[in-house]
Amino acid sequence: MDNGWENIALSWGELLEKASIKFKINFNSEISSFGLSYPELATKLCKKIAEKENIKYETAVSKLKEKLAELTSWYPDKAKRDEYYKLFDILDPAWIITTNYDLILETILTGRSISLGPDNQLIAPKGFIPVYHLHGIRTNPSSIIITQEDYISLFRPNEYRHIKLPLTIKESTTLILGYGLGDINVLTALDWSKNVFEKLKANHPDLLVQVLRKEEPNLIPYLDNNNIIIIEIDEISSFLAELKDVIVEKLKEEKEKANSLKDIEEFYKNPDINDIEKFIDNKEYRLETIELLTDFKDYLITGFLEYFSQVIGKLWERARPDGAFYAYGQQLEVYLDIIINSNINNMPPALIEMVAYNLNSVGSYVGLRYGESRAAYNLWERLKGDIPKESVKELRNIAYSHSFYNLKKLLTGL
Repeated sequence: MDNGWENIALSWGELLEKASIKFKINFNSEISSFGLSYPELATKLCKKIAEKENIKYETAVSKLKEKLAELTSWYPDKAKRDEYYKLFDILDPAWIITTNYDLILETILTGRSISLGPDNQLIAPKGFIPVYHLHGIRTNPSSIIITQEDYISLFRPNEYRHIKLPLTIKESTTLILGYGLGDINVLTALDWSKNVFEKLKANHPDLLVQVLRKEEPNLIPYLDNNNIIIIEIDEISSFLAELKDVIVEKLKEEKEKANSLKDIEEFYKNPDINDIEKFIDNKEYRLETIELLTDFKDYLITGFLEYFSQVIGKLWERARPDGAFYAYGQQLEVYLDIIINSNINNMPPALIEMVAYNLNSVGSYVGLRYGESRAAYNLWERLKGDIPKESVKELRNIAYSHSFYNLKKLLTGL
């Protein structure tokens, strides 16, 4: 990045100091003061510019932001662009949020990214990685967040960034690269994600990992007092290369798992009679199948419903001969195994309805009277207490909404 300045990006303090030189102000003697935050220093610098040039404070703020936009005109060379493009191609982030004003990330991700300023919504069009400039973007100097007043505006109750950032962190696995978490806006977002939105349930890992560059890094990751996973490194490119290798291996495992699940789904769609009877007669196999369905229901449910329909057909076929009352007990056991060993809140609705319908159908044969199955009755009495309360509630709702008389009778007293 050779633009006439240093070959590395300037820190926030260095950026203010470099801007001071452009305005012929001695940063150390005229501006810098022990204990002041960077926004306070930026505000003090704007006041000094206004005083020195005899202009309004607002005009001085605009001039400083325009100068910062000039000073952040950094572009990596082709070798670096190619190196990091390949890394990001594998890492494939869903989104990137940066507090930097520069366009280095967009330069690396040419053709794959879109730039979003603080006035834009954080959206992700298909095929593109949004790069959201939380504190403004150099192509729009007025959007740059630098002074105390700028930061105060971020904490308005209806400020989009104030709400969106903690939600995004809460809803994702977030990797923070090279950032010391000293910015109050980001710290507040972390606090909101953990405490304000603590009741939001994630169905995926919502980890927060912070990567810090140090001259002598600790080789063992650790948790800080905010439960953030800290990884210390000495070079970001080597870390990303190592992360790339891990992701490649994980993608390979995911592909193998997807192929395996696809094979299982195809098996469900085309079972032979032995596969169907095994589900009925082998309880261990049946419970393993139910567990597999619970873990991967989104991948397997379509094929399993076809398979289960054939299982139900075979169960009714077994009950067809005169005196085959045992078959009603077999049928009831299959349905109970599904209800007892599945979380009703995570069961696919189509499967819940299918089980409820067939419980109602077999329910007319559960009892001790003539024409009823004593085996089914004894099984129901033995296992009905194992049905989770949430499942009983949902089955009762279905029974009443569909007028399933036999299912209502089974559930009486539960």
